[in-house]
Amino acid sequence: MKNFLLLSFLLLFLFSSNQTWAQQRTVSGKVTSSSDGVALPGVNVVVKGTTTGTVTDIDGNYTLSVPSDGGVLTFSFIGLASREVQIGSRSSINVEMDEDAKQLNEVVVQAYGQQSEKLNIQQVETVGSNAIENRPILSPQEALQGQAGGVQVMGSSGTLGTAQNVRIRGVTSITSGTQPLYVIDGVPLNDNSAGGTGYSGTAGGGSALNPIFDLNPNDIESMTVLKDASATALYGSRGANGVIIITTKKGARGEKTKFSANYFTGWSEATVFKDVLSADQFRQFRADYSTATGTPATPEDFNQGGFDWLDGVTKTGRTNSYSMSARGGTEKTAFYVGGTYMNADSYQIGNEVEKLNGRFNLSHQASDAVSLGFNLGISRLDNDRFFQENSTGSPLTVAYLQLPYVEPLDEDGNPTNAGYGNPIYEQEMNKFQFISRRNTGNIYLQVKPIENLILKTDWGIDMIQTETTSRDVDFFSPGGYAYKAVVQDNKWLNTNTANYNFGFGESNFSVLAGFSFETSKRNDITVEGSGFVSDELPNVGSAGTPTTTSATGAEWALFSTFGRLNYDLKNKYLFEASIRRDGSSRFGSGNRFGVFWAVSGGWLISDEDFFPESGLISFLKLTSSYGTSGNDRIGNYASLGLYTGGRDYNGNPGIEASQAANSDLTWEQTAQLDISLDARFFSDRLRVNASWYQKNTTDLLLSVPVPRTTGFTSRIQNIGEVVNRGIDLTIAGDVIDNNGLKWTITGNLGYLHNEVLSLPEGSSEDLDGNKFVTQASFSSQRAVEGRSINEWFLVRYKGVNPETGDPEWLDKNGEVTNTPNNPDDRVFAGSALPKFTGGLTNQLYYKGFDLRVFVNFVSGGKTYLADNEFSNNIASGGFNHTRDVLNYWTKPGDKTFAPYLGSEYIANFDNESTLHLFDASYIRVKNITLGYKIPQNILEKSRFLSDARVYAMVQNAFTFASDLMDEGTDPEVSNGGTSSNSAQAESFYTSPQSRTFTVGVSLGF
Repeated sequence: MKNFLLLSFLLLFLFSSNQTWAQQRTVSGKVTSSSDGVALPGVNVVVKGTTTGTVTDIDGNYTLSVPSDGGVLTFSFIGLASREVQIGSRSSINVEMDEDAKQLNEVVVQAYGQQSEKLNIQQVETVGSNAIENRPILSPQEALQGQAGGVQVMGSSGTLGTAQNVRIRGVTSITSGTQPLYVIDGVPLNDNSAGGTGYSGTAGGGSALNPIFDLNPNDIESMTVLKDASATALYGSRGANGVIIITTKKGARGEKTKFSANYFTGWSEATVFKDVLSADQFRQFRADYSTATGTPATPEDFNQGGFDWLDGVTKTGRTNSYSMSARGGTEKTAFYVGGTYMNADSYQIGNEVEKLNGRFNLSHQASDAVSLGFNLGISRLDNDRFFQENSTGSPLTVAYLQLPYVEPLDEDGNPTNAGYGNPIYEQEMNKFQFISRRNTGNIYLQVKPIENLILKTDWGIDMIQTETTSRDVDFFSPGGYAYKAVVQDNKWLNTNTANYNFGFGESNFSVLAGFSFETSKRNDITVEGSGFVSDELPNVGSAGTPTTTSATGAEWALFSTFGRLNYDLKNKYLFEASIRRDGSSRFGSGNRFGVFWAVSGGWLISDEDFFPESGLISFLKLTSSYGTSGNDRIGNYASLGLYTGGRDYNGNPGIEASQAANSDLTWEQTAQLDISLDARFFSDRLRVNASWYQKNTTDLLLSVPVPRTTGFTSRIQNIGEVVNRGIDLTIAGDVIDNNGLKWTITGNLGYLHNEVLSLPEGSSEDLDGNKFVTQASFSSQRAVEGRSINEWFLVRYKGVNPETGDPEWLDKNGEVTNTPNNPDDRVFAGSALPKFTGGLTNQLYYKGFDLRVFVNFVSGGKTYLADNEFSNNIASGGFNHTRDVLNYWTKPGDKTFAPYLGSEYIANFDNESTLHLFDASYIRVKNITLGYKIPQNILEKSRFLSDARVYAMVQNAFTFASDLMDEGTDPEVSNGGTSSNSAQAESFYTSPQSRTFTVGVSLGF
């Protein structure tokens, strides 16, 4: 504690001091890569022949005192060829550095810093701006899909505004959050584990929000995925699910201001639709069924008329995006400013998004020893979505279920409201709007009191206000209905760090120490009402009968201390140790503080004297790490005994106990072992990285039965264990680089084995004694000891007996049965989690043309189509069917999908069984982009354009090898539109992804 008090005092003293350092003549500038112009942090800049020097900051900028008569500056960095530059009388010197063929030239982002790729021993993967910018994606996470081994990105739905599910090296929790921590420019984003900051399940919408949906992809410089324990340990209690660090674009000191403008427009359609019966087909089918069951009928006996509901609720979607930015700086100041407006109109009626983003990043070098700056992002998001995904109220669900002879207008031209409703006029007459306003940013001060010591204090905010409004007219909700919810969630944090680099002989050290404090306060106000005298009254305050009014609040806080030591000997024997101590208000008083740590080591084999200098292998590095991290994604008051007000007893107001207290409640803890090999071949033209990992998560948060004498039936406790084992493989190669033609290929593959090792005593058990926890879903999905965390448990469907036409299933012993209603006949039918995920990217450049083709794939895992229980319910005439039912049995020897319509067992056909379970594997051509860069000799004639590129793009172009696509279901959606870990890979008419065709232009000034 003395050390931390001393550090705090030193920081406060330095940051409040009015002392200035003596200044000689100064030189400043920026160091960039000659190959792509990217800023290079960590470059050593030294006045030749002296010990005077500095290192470039994260933006590649430097400032250095030099002799008044000039001299020579030496620029050096691992992986780059050193440069010497005459100072002369100049005060600004910008330098481009070339790649050293023998070494590596990349810098990777880490927690609270960065490291050269050569010396990095953490498992991190970075996606640059070229894979993010100017794509018709609303969510930045989409750019990660198929780009990093062991990272799976799945849209929860094709509806605009819903969450993206991101899994990094498996699933570590059954009941707590499984999404990674997002950090923007050093600010960890507010998570909504204590309750979403958006849609209400009762007011429409219903789907989970995306935590970075309101971030502008064009403002992102890079996204870095932290995967192993050595990379995530410094995020402590929030690192178990991995961390994604987002770095936004910055300016450059001493560089002329550059302007850019980008515009693209696009058209979208659904990737797939279900094929349902037309009105004529439905009437004929129902007549055939009626006749087969003993009541002869003809199509004329059923309601006439008809309407194509799928055509009525879908259209061609449109997307438009406009963005402008400027970046540059003076000798001491650098800035970036950008703004974007984007409008996306879905292929579904009633679903639209408008995004308005602004960003301003500024840094200033006040003196040789003092720098400061700030990063600020502001956004407004408007999301119209009157329907609730995963319910019978969404347009697509109505289109599939509505009886096809029901029409949206009656004979007099008035809207109808029969059957499953009328979404065509509902979206015109009713209103559902979600608005999000968000400000995220930080301001920092950095001081260099002595050589090689950097002190930094950083203050950050993440302020979110969401507003949800719903208004139903009398026609659809008798008397009218209105709903209004406003949520204000404000987070602020302070982080203080000290970095010290030193060395002696062939040993080099880097030490980081710091502490941080963050807190978040949330307020919710909700009101509902009904009984409006007129549909023209838009506000809930005009309701005659307020039905629900609530005002609640919640807050939490986190205090942390942390440190990291990096050591290398001869730049080839590497060691790193990290530690963090977190104190969280979310957990019980008996376990409020926890310690998380990691150690890692590396060996640069290719730098050994015995390693051949001109062989097949040009670079070889072996690394390993082990450490721990936690998961704090639980409610803010999960450890406390809670009471609910608004209850009456015998006519008197009162409260009731609603949650049992647990003062020992603590975070789920994940211990991870990683062994990795990084190799490069043929003078770095072929690059391979392979990792094996094992993640053991203990102290799972689960509901455990307690004696009823306590007044409760269960209590949340830390008990249970799950393991994730896997392999991550990334391969990149320069196939051709000759005569103006360049072709590169990058591929990655992730393998995952997930297994529940233990569950608490008192858990439910099956007939074989296997303990399990039921996952909330339409069907039977379980977390089972000895199996995966999302295991299907269903009766096996055998098929239609070709001789009798009866549907047949198998009982537990494998015997044929026609009655699949006995729960004891259920067996394990596979996991919802895929075994393999990955992607392959081909990029070609030739004389101004560029072509990019990106393919992602998933192998293994199974998806349950709960919607087929309705579509295949032949015995019911209350809703429409898919055209599969037309393939029904009529005579002995027929091999058909559907049974004999007169079978006495046909009512069982829609029961939960493997009939509705499908292989979730697929291969998708995710993106094809063709661009052309206008030659400079043409641009020079414009006198103001410095760069211009036009391009055309297809997103979600083609899908192959997909059983789900054959069923009219997009394989790339999950959870029925939610972000919950429960009910993975389950669909109930979930909206498919969009296939988008885009053309655009990018201009530089």
